[in-house]
Amino acid sequence: MFMTKKQAIDLFGSGAELGRAVGLSRGRISQWPDELDQKQTDTVVGAAIRLGKALPAGFVPEPHTEQAAA
Repeated sequence: MFMTKKQAIDLFGSGAELGRAVGLSRGRISQWPDELDQKQTDTVVGAAIRLGKALPAGFVPEPHTEQAAA
């Protein structure tokens, strides 16, 4: 699932905050396409998880459970 630039900016509150979170300038964020590619989406989701942001529906990772081998 891909994220839109609007969803990414809304998640962080502003283009400047999003840029700070992912290590890019606000100007570079403004050059992103309206629909982010997989790498951009992964970068935004990773930054959101790292900073404790609530992700939009569909972007919340499923809990991974492994059962120990008997």
